[in-house]
Amino acid sequence: MTEARPFQPLRDRLAGKPLDTTLHDGVPEWLDQPLRTWLNKSTSQRLAQRVLLRLRVAYEARYPDSHKVQLVSNPALDLLTVIDAVLQLHPAWSMTDEDQLWNEHRMTRDDVIESFRALDALLKEGGSLYRCDFDQHCLVRRVDDTTQAAVDAAVKGTSASAADHLRTAWAAAYGLNPDPDKVFNEAIRAVEEVACPLVEQKRAEAGSATLGTVIGVLSKNAPHKWELVLPGKDGQPSGVEPIVSMMEALWQAQCSRHGGAPKSRRQSQDEAEAAVHLAVLLVQWLSTGVLRKKP
Repeated sequence: MTEARPFQPLRDRLAGKPLDTTLHDGVPEWLDQPLRTWLNKSTSQRLAQRVLLRLRVAYEARYPDSHKVQLVSNPALDLLTVIDAVLQLHPAWSMTDEDQLWNEHRMTRDDVIESFRALDALLKEGGSLYRCDFDQHCLVRRVDDTTQAAVDAAVKGTSASAADHLRTAWAAAYGLNPDPDKVFNEAIRAVEEVACPLVEQKRAEAGSATLGTVIGVLSKNAPHKWELVLPGKDGQPSGVEPIVSMMEALWQAQCSRHGGAPKSRRQSQDEAEAAVHLAVLLVQWLSTGVLRKKP
């Protein structure tokens, strides 16, 4: 449900204060109990045991015969990490048999989806920095609505394989436990899934095309055969230099591709976030005909 106007407490509104749009990291006190209540309702004993094992948490005798109580009540466990693990490990993603899901976890698939929607609403209402990623089944950091809409449009408007890599890159960049090296791997693969068959169809079919070879075609071998839908100074479709520059920026920024090279190192979080946003733009351009062959 969309609010007719943004909520603001009476005292702040009467005082003429600006809207408080602060997003809170961690678990603020007003979200702690609602999130634990959600966790208790949405987690079975078997799932709780699996989460504890995957998080490498030892069983504690003070929680007799109940992995679920330990998972929900133990203040030493990071609550967001626990919830993220529940999202990732939930049996609804792997069990295709509805009867088995019900028998083992007392849940239907519709129950699970509704539960995760309720969790997302809790996080939003409580001003959390995190939201549910329903495609990657994990928590990710919240970004502004305009940026999120651009990402969603790029994912929706491209091939299934490119969309999968793009979603994975986004989750690796903005997830609870970011993995910058993975962001670069997945972001480049997302662009390659669209660029290679578009620019180098035969090499793509043979499995030998890469973003590097695409850059070679567009910058050296056959730039005269391609154009951008964007007009240049003369009002005619411009050359491909802008998109080549973006591709080169993404390709050359991956310092983690090969070990032993002079520039080889782990990628930083700032680099990863820049890379995934650049990949989103490239995938959108390549999927919507911004780069095209000249007539």
